[in-house]
This record gives sequence, structure tokens and C-alpha cells, in this order.
Amino acid sequence: MVEKTVTKQEDIRERRAAFVYNGARLAAIASKAPIVPVQWVEREEAFRAQFLDVIERQCGERGSRSPEELHGSWMQAYLTMGWVYGKVYDREKRIHPDLVPYALLGQLERDKDAVFVALCEIARQWIYEVPNGN
Repeated sequence: MVEKTVTKQEDIRERRAAFVYNGARLAAIASKAPIVPVQWVEREEAFRAQFLDVIERQCGERGSRSPEELHGSWMQAYLTMGWVYGKVYDREKRIHPDLVPYALLGQLERDKDAVFVALCEIARQWIYEVPNGN
């Protein structure tokens, strides 16, 4: 088995992504959302790769503070991964009911997007390289 060497930046990137994803997952559970994502470690590689890029962008200077803009980016990422709109969520068939313009989302889904923005900001401010490894 070949062990992968992880740089400090890759570690920060992974920790931020896992924090945001799992925080959003817990928010979905707490709000009794109709769709609760599977755990981060269970997500497919294509999803994880694009999500790492999203979180890196969100935690950088190009990050968006607009839930509407982020929803549009999320839609584009899902469409690129082969997802389609459908009334009933089906992970295996890649069908998602939230693949609609932001204006057509219900309040719960809009709140979910706002929570995502807040989680990204927390990750940006509080998950970073600690000097001397402490």
C-alpha cells in the first residue's frame, strides 16, 4: 500500500471541506430537511473533488457571500456531474429536486444555502495552519 503525503495546505483544505459538509449535513438533520446528505467519507470521489474546490474558493478572496450565487454554482457543479432535475431525490440515478433557480426554492432550501455561506466563513476564519503544529 502506497501512503500519500499530504501537504499542510491539502490538510487545511480537507479539514475545511469536511467541516462545512458535515456542518451542513447536521443542519439538514436538525431542520428535518427532506434530503440529508450521506457522510463526507461516503461521498463519491467526483463530488469530493469538486467540493474541495468550492470550499477552497469560498475560503479565499473569490468567495461569495450570496446564497443565491452559491446555489447557482452548486447547480452548475451538479449538472456537470450528470445530475438532472426530478421531483424525487435519487442519489443512484442522480436526480435532485433542488436543481431549480434560486427563486423557485422553498424557504428551507434557501436557509440551507445561507447556512452553507456561514459555515464557509467559520471554516475560513477558524481552520488554518497552526504555528509549530499546536
